[in-house]
Amino acid sequence: MTDAPPETDAERRLNRRVRALTRKKAKLKQRHLAALREIGFLRARLQTVERHGPQPPIMLQADALVPEMQPRKGRATLWKSARDRLLWSGLTADQALYLECECLQRLARVTGETRPHFPQIIAIKPQDHAFEITHQGPTVLQLVQEGTRLEVPDMAGQVARIVAQMRAASVIHLDMHPDGRNLSVASDGHVSVIDFDIAACDEVAFSGMIERHLRRFHANDGYDGFATLLLDILAQVRL
Repeated sequence: MTDAPPETDAERRLNRRVRALTRKKAKLKQRHLAALREIGFLRARLQTVERHGPQPPIMLQADALVPEMQPRKGRATLWKSARDRLLWSGLTADQALYLECECLQRLARVTGETRPHFPQIIAIKPQDHAFEITHQGPTVLQLVQEGTRLEVPDMAGQVARIVAQMRAASVIHLDMHPDGRNLSVASDGHVSVIDFDIAACDEVAFSGMIERHLRRFHANDGYDGFATLLLDILAQVRL
């Protein structure tokens, strides 16, 4: 049996680097868990004092939802699950569920009987932090990746209706990416705004991160700037 060859200088440096990165990863995980514990403590503390404050509540729970489900009527649907994303959005799973469902329910009320530009809620399972919504078609991002272009009839009019309905519902979508991942276009060119997990109702921000997005929204001309962004996104796939 032959002895293993001694480590070269390069191998020693690489092994030292690997050990250092392993220690750094362990420390980062400890800090991550510590941050989550601190956030949990602060949220629990806030819930005990918030009801005495002068501002609208931001700690609403999923049981505050009033289900207003729609019939399926043969439409394609999908299920979404809300998760704790405290270090990403600052929201608990309860809050994420409440926020998106509240936004969609408000928009459904102002949309009325016309074809909606937003997903409609079919069913809610608060205990699972899940809800079923109508599928509004592929996103602009998916269409661009597929190299698909299509007719978007009355594009400016559709965008104007979207913005008018969001104003009427006092809902602000705060996660509209320029690549169009949160903007859907059906095969007939009907446009829909989706994914209201980063949003605000009545100008109330559920977290510090959402508050920063809300300030950026107003700095970028509010709803008018949002309309301009939608038109720019749709130009990527319009024939």
